[in-house]
Amino acid sequence: MSRPASSAGFDHRGPFQGTRVSGRGRAGWRTLAWLLLPLALLACGKKKDDVSGNPDDATRFLIQHNARFNDGHTVRWPRLPVRVFANNIAREDEVTEWARASGGRVTFAFVGSASGSDIRFRFGGGNDVCGLTTVVYDTNGEIKSVDIQVVQDVFRGPQCVRTVVHETGHAIGFLDHTDDGGLMDDDGGSGVITGPVANMIRNLYSLPPGTFLGSEERRQTLERRTGRRVVTIVDPIRR
Repeated sequence: MSRPASSAGFDHRGPFQGTRVSGRGRAGWRTLAWLLLPLALLACGKKKDDVSGNPDDATRFLIQHNARFNDGHTVRWPRLPVRVFANNIAREDEVTEWARASGGRVTFAFVGSASGSDIRFRFGGGNDVCGLTTVVYDTNGEIKSVDIQVVQDVFRGPQCVRTVVHETGHAIGFLDHTDDGGLMDDDGGSGVITGPVANMIRNLYSLPPGTFLGSEERRQTLERRTGRRVVTIVDPIRR
């Protein structure tokens, strides 16, 4: 079990652990909770990340790790390839591992400056943290920009597991953590991109941004907030 992460020294508005969402208004959260209740009941008695081949399970997984951060609507890059400024921090093969995992649904191009990028890497400071990813997106489901900070002294050390690959996963739409022992656990787990995670990214990029994952009846009653939102995910060192 990882201890709470301290993100002191990172460039954000305050210290926190895990995933934080900011945006305008709160009415949508009440209706989103109503939307997800039947799904939570269906999942009762199963591990959070126990996903079988059932399409309903795959949809629940996509909601849990992506769409719940946008009132039940998908969040992804609207245009491909995603432009990455590696900044002599990330290796191309680390970033493009997600192209392989997604079966080519997500693609990347590497650019020479932050100004022409969608995703940018840079060094940040912090205690007990490997990296931090901030995803900015609109309520139409389109990611606008991603800032990835890694701690230079530790991100390639034994306390951190494949930090660049992990943070890139967040940057393309995996907005939460798993508990299945794989790479997208908060501490990087085994370092392996698990089947459910790869399948989720493939499913996410087979749908347009802002796709609603629910019934037509729920679509009519769901209150949506509008405007820009920010999700920040903090990834602690391994204990």
